[in-house]
Amino acid sequence: MCEVEHWESAIQCDGRVVVLETTASTQEGAIEHNLKSGDVCAALHQTLGRGRRGNEWDSSGGVSVTVVLEESSPQLSIAVAAVLAERLDAIVTQSVGIKWPNDLYVGGKKLAGILIEQRDGVCLVGIGVNVKQNKVPNAAFLSELGFEKERAFVSNLIVDAVFSARDITLESAITLWQSRDILVGTIQTFISDNKSIMGTVISIDPLHNLVLQTDTGLITLDAHLTRGQLDV
Repeated sequence: MCEVEHWESAIQCDGRVVVLETTASTQEGAIEHNLKSGDVCAALHQTLGRGRRGNEWDSSGGVSVTVVLEESSPQLSIAVAAVLAERLDAIVTQSVGIKWPNDLYVGGKKLAGILIEQRDGVCLVGIGVNVKQNKVPNAAFLSELGFEKERAFVSNLIVDAVFSARDITLESAITLWQSRDILVGTIQTFISDNKSIMGTVISIDPLHNLVLQTDTGLITLDAHLTRGQLDV
């Protein structure tokens, strides 16, 4: 069995599974193959992976998967991050945390990224997870964290996590997300309303606001107008 066929058999879902040898990105692959809600697009190699805000995502040695849903929900982004962190945590030797809003980190290094887009009448949930070590600086890899199985296993884990996250409530999503937050209590710099603001993170309501203790007092930042200074 070739690797593409191995991935196709490993990924379990009720819809169609398309595994590509190489693609620019699984988001584009899902659109090009006219995938519908419940379908999955995965790639062995992704040449032009994107993170949030158009940043490049280096997927060499990793797993790139897009799960197609009918539509997004207010909590989908944080729900996917929380559930995926929980599933990855179960297969590695260190705790997997979430850096607001939905990047997964281990030991201060990025392990996975999530990109959700509404396009052509469907919701595309794109996820990249670092599996085998590459030359990306400040990245964490499953292979360094006690994970010894093949990439196909991770691709199915991602798919299962997304479909599970789709069905949880707003309240559950926030609770799960906050249990893995890694920024509260740390000093961070954010860009909010085109201004750079540094302070100690006091609390995060991931869909609404962030509260910082700054030199001039407590400041509440609107989550919709804020991003991390080194946001990727």
